[in-house]
Amino acid sequence: MDSTVFVREATPVDADVLVRHARLSAQESDLYRGSIQPVSLDAPRAWVAGWGSTVFGSLTAGEITPGSWHISLVFVEQEAREMGIGDALVQHALAQISQLKGIWIGAQAQPGDRSLKNLFERHGLVAQTITVGKSLIDPSTEEHASQ
Repeated sequence: MDSTVFVREATPVDADVLVRHARLSAQESDLYRGSIQPVSLDAPRAWVAGWGSTVFGSLTAGEITPGSWHISLVFVEQEAREMGIGDALVQHALAQISQLKGIWIGAQAQPGDRSLKNLFERHGLVAQTITVGKSLIDPSTEEHASQ
C-alpha cells in the first residue's frame, strides 16, 4: 500500500463513503457521554483522505456565519486510525478554509472522546466553553453524573 496519505475534496463518487462515515460516526458517538449539538452549516464542504485510491477518512465543515466555520464531522475508519489520516484531513481543511477567507474555526467533541479532542488540539483548536447539562425527565442520567 502507498504510504503517502492523499487528501482531496470529496466528489459525487464519494457520496456513499460520506454517508457511511456519518452513520459510523453516529454509532460510535453512542460510546461517549454527552451529545453533539447540531450546527447549521452554510454550503458545507467535504474532504476525503486515504492511501492509493482507497478512502479511509472524511471531514465535513461549513460556514456558520461569514468567516466563522465549524467542523461537523471527522471520521477515520477503525483500521486506519493512528496513521495520520485525521491529522492530514484537519491540516488540509484548515488550509482550505483559510484560503476561503475563514477567520475562525470551531468543532465539538464528546466527553470521553479523547482521540478526537487530541486531534483538534494538535491543530490548535482548544476548548472555549464546556457545556454541561442534565435531562430532567430521564432518571438514567443520575448514574452517569460523576463520570
